[in-house]
Amino acid sequence: MADTTKPNGLALAPDERTLYVAQSDHGPEQKRELRAYPVGEDGALGPYRVLHDFGAHRGIDGMRLDAEGNIVAATGWELGGPGSCVTVFAPDGAVLERHPFPVKRPTNCAFGDADRRTLYVTSIEGYLFRARTERTGYIQC
Repeated sequence: MADTTKPNGLALAPDERTLYVAQSDHGPEQKRELRAYPVGEDGALGPYRVLHDFGAHRGIDGMRLDAEGNIVAATGWELGGPGSCVTVFAPDGAVLERHPFPVKRPTNCAFGDADRRTLYVTSIEGYLFRARTERTGYIQC
């Protein structure tokens, strides 16, 4: 992955044929993208596809998959774009949901509790949020 300069989140699709990578560089000329790399039979990665381009705005900081293979990500910031959010992307990059976040920047997320239906989200300011969801977190075995 020499073409990715600042990977800031990784998730392997349930079928293990796609590696999702958050390219999250900060410079004005740098890219902030959700990328999908095909995983070959030998484990080698093929050329990536851009699933979502965040443009000049802060992209993904951390992400997880739900049981349906959707990408649940800590995204955005208070300085522009859609703002601080938890965003749910379909495997093809389509935005399925966007949930505004009450502080400056969400930094990571994880599903928890016995039923994996609670989403825990941290922020750059040190907050920890918890929300019950209709989604079930995916567990990589």
